[in-house]
Amino acid sequence: MIPIPNSVRVPVCIEQGSVYNFSPDKNVANHYYVVLNNNPKHDDEIYLVSFTSNKENVWRYINYHHLDKLTCVELNENECPFLPRPLDSCINCNLYRSYPLDKMIELIDGSNGSIYPKVNAEFLARVIHGVRISIMIGEEIKSAL
Repeated sequence: MIPIPNSVRVPVCIEQGSVYNFSPDKNVANHYYVVLNNNPKHDDEIYLVSFTSNKENVWRYINYHHLDKLTCVELNENECPFLPRPLDSCINCNLYRSYPLDKMIELIDGSNGSIYPKVNAEFLARVIHGVRISIMIGEEIKSAL
């Protein structure tokens, strides 16, 4: 089988709920990210939220800033089986990253990143809801969901 480069695969396959694993910086380990954009093939910026296994810090952040508890999306059993520790992981919907598509592809390639199947619809709905109710996320991002 001929491998398809990320420069082709990502623009063709990206959609809301797609999961990518890459490092956002040379000194940072790879993380798993979920695409938030409703139409990422046509948006200038790709908005992403990341999985973290450090739930305690997420809850501290939410409590410190008096944020809605639904902005922490924890995983149910059998959701996101590609994660190393899925039941220990969550998404803090109050924090996001954004990249132009070409920069995201560069980060994936530069960190030996990977592409994973989309998250399931129920999990994605919880994440989108968490982002929409977050007071830390601007309207320009929410309008892209």
